[in-house]
Formats: sequence, structure tokens, C-alpha cells
Amino acid sequence: MHKIVRSVFIVNHKTKTMKKNYLSRIGVLATTALFTFGCGNTSVKEPTVEKAATEAAPTTTAAVTNSRFTIAPEEFAELSEKALNHFAKFEFDVWGDMLAENVLYTFPDGDTDTRTKLEGKAAVLGWWKAWKEKSGVESMTMSEFNHFPLNVTEQPKGGALMGNYDFCYFSNKIVFAGKPVLLRMNFIAHFNADKKIDRYTTYYDRSVIIKATGKNMIEELKTTK
Repeated sequence: MHKIVRSVFIVNHKTKTMKKNYLSRIGVLATTALFTFGCGNTSVKEPTVEKAATEAAPTTTAAVTNSRFTIAPEEFAELSEKALNHFAKFEFDVWGDMLAENVLYTFPDGDTDTRTKLEGKAAVLGWWKAWKEKSGVESMTMSEFNHFPLNVTEQPKGGALMGNYDFCYFSNKIVFAGKPVLLRMNFIAHFNADKKIDRYTTYYDRSVIIKATGKNMIEELKTTK
């Protein structure tokens, strides 16, 4: 009897062991298949999106042109600033070497027909030398220059000339009797064929200069004419 029971136990134990081994093998095969055909499958490609046949062409900026003017050479900006630096140092005779004999200097005190003008190099230099002596000015320091050199190719209105200009904006610190006056100025210089300045048109606030000096020397100029 004991032999029969023992035989049955051995058979059952072997059967269980075979099942465990079989299940273990199945597990190994399943795991291998998962890594082989799942994570390890490098032949599967991501879905790609084809480019549209009508893809927009890259945009280009067309050259801007103007029938009335073109960009002038940088040389005119350099000449303009050089002249202003001589002016700021009160080197009027050196400044005068850069002016044409028929230079016209226009002050910012009116409209096209009413603005005060100095005509000819002698008149321009004479007035500014007198202004230095009578105004009590001690120094001028110009900075923050912005230049826009243009070649005007179509006759402008208001009596202006065609040809090469430099439109220049800058800051000017003017000291009168120890008191500084800060101004933002616009000087437009026109150059003749010899690259001499034959026109100055100026824009700035004269009222602060009049207040600092206690004089309106442009009005005095008008009364002497």
C-alpha cells in the first residue's frame, strides 16, 4: 500500500515539475518574441508626411527704388560731419575752406520765403565770427550724428536744388557763460560739383539760445539790412 501511494506521489511531482518547466519555456519564448519583434524591431518606420507639391517658394525683398532720389556716396556724410566739427571748434576759416563762394546759409526762423539767409561765403563767415564774440559762447560739443546722404534726381519744391545732400541730425551742447544749452539739430548740406557746400538749411529751437544769451541776433541782422 505504501508503495502505491509513493508511486502516485512521484508521478504527481514529476507532472507538476514538467508543467513548471513547460510554463518557464513558454515564458522565455514569449519574452524573447516581445523584444525581438517589439522593442528591438528597427525596421518599422515612423509614418512620414509628404511635402505638399505646391510648397510656397521663399520670399524675396524687391529692391526699393524712388524716381526722385537715390542713396548718395558715404563720402558726403563724411564731408558734412568734418565741416560741422570745424564749426563746433570755432575754426571758421577752416570751415570756410569747405564752403562754396556762393554758399547760402538759412536760419530756422520762418517759412521758405521768410527765413533769414546769409548769402556768400564772406557774409556767412563774418556773421558767425561776430556771433561768437557777442553771444558769450564758450564751447560747442556735437555728438550722436545720424547721416542720410541722398542724391536728389528730380527737381524738389520750395526752391531747393537737385544733386547731392547730407541730411544730418545731431546733439549739440552749447555753453554760454558756464551754462549749458542742450539742443537736437538738423543741418542739411548740399554739395556742388566740386564737393563744396553751397547750401545749408538748418532746423533747431532758437528760443533756448535766445534765452541763454539774452539776445536775438538774427533779429538784429534783419534790422541792419
